[in-house]
Order: sequence, then structure tokens, then C-alpha cells
Amino acid sequence: MAIMCADDYVRTVQFIRALHSAILDVNQLKPETPAQVLYAGTGPLAILAIPLMFILTEHQAKFTLLDLHQISIDSVEHIVNTLKLNKSVKAIEKIDAFNYKIDNTNPPDIIILEIMQACLAKEPQVAVSHHLIKQAPKAILIPQEIKIELIMVDSKNEFEFIGEDKTKTRIRLGSALTINKEQLLGRVNKGKLALPAIAIQIPKTIPEHLDAKLFTVITTYKHHVLKDYDSSLTCPRTVNCKQQFSLGDTLEFNYQITNQPELKVHVIS
Repeated sequence: MAIMCADDYVRTVQFIRALHSAILDVNQLKPETPAQVLYAGTGPLAILAIPLMFILTEHQAKFTLLDLHQISIDSVEHIVNTLKLNKSVKAIEKIDAFNYKIDNTNPPDIIILEIMQACLAKEPQVAVSHHLIKQAPKAILIPQEIKIELIMVDSKNEFEFIGEDKTKTRIRLGSALTINKEQLLGRVNKGKLALPAIAIQIPKTIPEHLDAKLFTVITTYKHHVLKDYDSSLTCPRTVNCKQQFSLGDTLEFNYQITNQPELKVHVIS
């Protein structure tokens, strides 16, 4: 499955471009030392790092590569050794990134991870990001921001090809969840990440035939952005609410950080 993610090529390209830009920014700030990159969840290809090792020298970037699975670690080591990229690699470690301890004497300049599904469901992207960035709060975090928005759409034209003379019918109601470094560092209660619930009211004045959908926008770094339909991660998803809701109702969104994380939705009025 990790290898198949490479087929989602727009996503892969935007993350690689983001990491490349971040490394060059660090190089400008610290020209005497290579940018230290911590890459969690490499999968068997370390696809966000390996291509950059061909265009950046070991004086520009040093990579620490982490993955939970031995088969992935064996694969990454084989690729690095076969392509003679060892000088660009600081370490390759088999470890659950949630248990990884950062060396405070030499913290990473950049932390990158892409272990997510649409609407941040099931995978531990948020929990691992928090665990790592709180140990290295000055590091650049990639992706820089993940935003999930509640949008009312007309399903009759939302999922069809739209010509130049037509537009999709959309009404944006607000952000149901925003994840960035500031949120991860600022929303801690007794050492644990506690994201606030967000309430969004569906106006009574909008057309009744519109459907509520969740859209994800991922800013990987600065102007590198994954927008609607760019990736499987940014295709709209149905609002998974066990209660029926209608115009005028207020929905509360609460992101649950558990072994099976998900964005919970329920009607509060």
C-alpha cells in the first residue's frame, strides 16, 4: 500500500517540492551546515527523500529515515546502498515514530511525514506530528498546514466536468479542523494534545438540494499546495454524522486522537 501511494503522483510531487524548498531555506539561514531532515514513515521507497539526494549534496542535507516495518527499512537501506547515497543519510532506523526520541543537542531543522488518509482518518499523522514537533519546536513541519472545510455543494455539477463557461455551486461554511505547528504546540492539556471542538451552523437560507461535504486543503510548504481533487487526500468526503441534520442545525466537529483517529460530527442544535 505504501508503494501504491507513489501512484498519487501530484501528492508525491508537492511533498518533494515542499521539502526541497524548505531545505534551500535552511541552507540560506545556516550555510555552514547541512539541513537536518527527519523523515518519519518512509515506506519501502523513501520516495520524498531519495530523489532529492541526487540533486542536493551531503553538505546541503542529511536525512534521518524512520519506519516501523523491517521490510521497509531493508528496502530503503538497499536503495541507498545500491545508488551510493550513503553520504546523504545520517541514519536509517526501524522504530515507531511515536516512540522516537530526538537528540536535543542536534535537533532536526525539518520534520516531514505523510502518513494520512482523507480527512485525517485512521492514520496517526496528527499524533506523530505532535510527538515530534514538541521535541523540536523550531523545526519546519511538512506538511505546514492541513485544513478540513465544510462546504455545501450541488452534487449534480460537483462531480461532473465543468466547462469554461460554468462553475460549481459551492457555499463554504467554515473550517472544521486546522492542523499546523502552532496548533500542535499550543493545544496541550496535561502533556496531551487536546484540539478544540468547532461548531458550524448550516444557514437556513441556502438551497435545500445542496449536500454537506468535507474538503481538505494541504499546504505542504509555502506556495506548494494540494487543492481540491489534486490527490486522493483532497477529494471531498461525506460528513459522517450518525444523526440526521438539516438547514439551521449546528454541527460540532471534534477530532478524536485515538488508535483509530477520526473527525467526529454530531448535531448540537
